[in-house]
Parts: sequence; C-alpha cells; structure tokens
Amino acid sequence: MPDTTCGTSIVHACPPHRVRAVLEALHGYGLYYDGPADVDTDSDTQVRKALHLGEPYTDDEFCCGDAGRLADWLITFAPEAAFTIYEDPAREWVGTYVTYVPGLGSFTADCDNQGEMLFTQAQVLKMLNEPEDVRQRAFGLTWKAAIDAMPSQVVHEPESHAAHWNRPRGEVTIVGGDQGAGDLTFTAPGDSDQVDAALTKHGFQLAGDWGRLDDTAHIWRTDVYRIPEN
Repeated sequence: MPDTTCGTSIVHACPPHRVRAVLEALHGYGLYYDGPADVDTDSDTQVRKALHLGEPYTDDEFCCGDAGRLADWLITFAPEAAFTIYEDPAREWVGTYVTYVPGLGSFTADCDNQGEMLFTQAQVLKMLNEPEDVRQRAFGLTWKAAIDAMPSQVVHEPESHAAHWNRPRGEVTIVGGDQGAGDLTFTAPGDSDQVDAALTKHGFQLAGDWGRLDDTAHIWRTDVYRIPEN
C-alpha cells in the first residue's frame, strides 16, 4: 500500500474548454473542492462543470509522489492552465511543491505542510551574488508574481453537445448542433483523427474521449464544445 499524505491543488487560470478535463484529473487523484458553493443560480450554467480558481482542492489521503504525476498530466493535457500542487511532508520526506504557469514553465521545490517552499542554507547562499532576476526564478518568485496577478473566480465549462459517430456509415451527428435548427449530421469517413478533424471543420472540438455505447454497438459517443468565434 503506498504512503499517503495531505495533498492540495490550486488552479489559478484555466480556459473554459479545459475545465472538464482539469476537474476529472483532480478528482481522479482524490482532490475535491470543499468551500462554499457557487452562488450563480443561472440554470444554463449550473448544469455545467464549475472550477473554482484560486481555491484549494484537497485530499487527506493523497499518495506520496502524485503531485509530480498530476502536474505532468495537467501540463500535457491542459497546457493553458496555471496551477500549484503540493503534498505535505510524510515520514522521513519533506513535502513537494510544483507550480506551473504557461510561458514560464514549471517550478519544483521542497515545502512544509502549509505549502510554503523550503530552501537550504546552501541554496540561499549560492544565490546571494546572482542578478535579481536569477534569484527570483531560483526561489519561485517569478511564478508567484504571475499567479498573484490572476483573479480568483469560478469558470464554467462551455455548453456541450452529445456527438454520435456511426463508424460503419462514416457519419457523425451532433445533437442540437445546427444553431437552433436541430441536429447537425455530416459524413466523416476514416479513423478518429479524421473524424476529429471533421468536427473542427464544422466548428466543434472534443470535450472528452470517444467511447463505445456498448460492446456490440457500432455507435461511439462523446461530448463536444462549439469553437468560439473570434
């Protein structure tokens, strides 16, 4: 059984079309929001997943080492998001702190059980005569400054549509996708990459992976988002 500790993740910035993927990743690692509910009562947004930016998602049985694994996943599959993940010290180990901001990359340090970064005396002394910008990066202050400028808010995923792919027919139907005129159906022969390209051509992008409706059906299903108009 793996060693566990307390884990915390704070998402600082996330575009709406990545909300679902980020939440699924956090929940997959046992991290959940435990603060006050979103006061937005608009029924159109309440049915969508909501991500609380700047708020902690926590778990008191977080597996040691998962901070780095979760960070790697988010960087790969939600590269526009900015986040901080830290796990408390456990047994003989110090805690692990990972933060990521697009354009700056990731920064990793040891930390205490409050998520405060820890540096050795040798690390501090080594930086004394370095230029200010080098010291700022060495101690993670460049990332902190960028994060401090990001507002805390609730971000909802966009409205999604169910998409059905009939593979033998090479046909995709997006439920309610024809701008209020009903379902949108178009031909999309080929593999999943070609189908995804056809979705993009028709103004949609994937919200999740394709999944088979059942073991015998030739129909696959996923949710899609409408690509925002510039």
